[in-house]
Amino acid sequence: MTRPDDDLARPYHLWASGFTRRWHMNAALSRVDDLVCAHQGRCAVLVMALFPWHSLALLRAAVTHDAAEFVVGDLSAPFKKRGGGLVGDHAEIEAEMLAGMGLAQVLDATQIRYLKLVDRIDSCLFVDLYAPHEARRNGWPELKNWCVQEAFNLECGNAVSGLFWDSEAGAHEEALT
Repeated sequence: MTRPDDDLARPYHLWASGFTRRWHMNAALSRVDDLVCAHQGRCAVLVMALFPWHSLALLRAAVTHDAAEFVVGDLSAPFKKRGGGLVGDHAEIEAEMLAGMGLAQVLDATQIRYLKLVDRIDSCLFVDLYAPHEARRNGWPELKNWCVQEAFNLECGNAVSGLFWDSEAGAHEEALT
């Protein structure tokens, strides 16, 4: 069987992009199975819950924002802090790949902040759930504080504070009883 072209927007590539693994560079979480498609889906749920007035573009961005990692990979948070110009170069290439996949969305400055917030909230909630010992160190408390402050700036601070309270209290266990 001959393969068509190498176009990244082929439906199979788009579908397969979701199977990129997260946390591969974090020793405390690398044992946990978390796929990009799951993270993006959780981000979409957070968009709907926190910003019920969301646009279709924001929701599409939430469910595809990391799809290009299938091609370009991801950079660890410590590298992003120290990588200088390489970090910007990687972001440019990732944006080009996302566009090449046909998944780039045009967002305004506020929507970009919404997306960044839900992306970070999902990471914090994931760490709370799978590595609560890690959630108390290595920059996670500071990231949570940033999320809460940004959420108040975006007028959803009480909801985000409640999310973190429920997460830290183990409210997910209530669903199991």
